[in-house]
Amino acid sequence: VPSTMGTLMSSGGMEGGKALKGKTEFGAEELSVYLTAFAAGIKKRGKCELGDRTILDSVDAGAKSAAEAAAAGKTMEEVIEAACQGAAAGVEATKDMVPKFGKAAVFAAKAAGVADQGAVAGMYMIQGLKRGICG
Repeated sequence: VPSTMGTLMSSGGMEGGKALKGKTEFGAEELSVYLTAFAAGIKKRGKCELGDRTILDSVDAGAKSAAEAAAAGKTMEEVIEAACQGAAAGVEATKDMVPKFGKAAVFAAKAAGVADQGAVAGMYMIQGLKRGICG
């Protein structure tokens, strides 16, 4: 991945880890907390906002879906599935957004109707977590 993506993913992972400091177990609630903090780390490091057509749009949508599922008392498997569905919806939403950063902004006219690749990478990260959790 490009260096910017690596930095954003690392920042998300670090914020997610900090949010779990002191935890001795990892369940549905902790997964939700991790994903929410991961999105916050991306937002902080990337200086981006929702709707800017970035990785944040998928990761934040996944985190919000996970938080709703965890608050409803769902299992960890159900929470990560909700996160995957939320992230996929976030990716889909980027098709109607105008890019503001990177190469995508340079070629904004060609980006119309195409999912943001950073958002796709965020969705893949959440899907990878699902594979790790669910097997």
